[in-house]
Amino acid sequence: MEQHEMPTRDFRETLRERAQDEPEFGHELLKGAVRSMLNGEPRIGWLRLYNYVYAAIGFDELSQKTGLRRDDLQHMLSRDGDPRAEDLFGIVAAIAKHENIALDVQVVLRGHYEQQQAA
Repeated sequence: MEQHEMPTRDFRETLRERAQDEPEFGHELLKGAVRSMLNGEPRIGWLRLYNYVYAAIGFDELSQKTGLRRDDLQHMLSRDGDPRAEDLFGIVAAIAKHENIALDVQVVLRGHYEQQQAA
């Protein structure tokens, strides 16, 4: 039986195109990253933040805005990274400034939050 390879598309390239075409999609990526960090899943949060940076702003631009080296940014947001809270907050603040957005935190009762996520 002959196997045929299906053409695959890089996941991050798809994210990049969508974030560029739909700014709100990029904002949702960013919110998901911050939400994960605030809800006790920091590693998932910074991996999501990596995807956001790749898709929406780029590591070169973020490097200029944070004063952190591009390679350091890529490493700290990678699977092997272990960013300090100070760096994460600085990255998120630089992104918010770049996007001309303000991030807000809501306190929501756990049951209500879970219902919102299921909807």
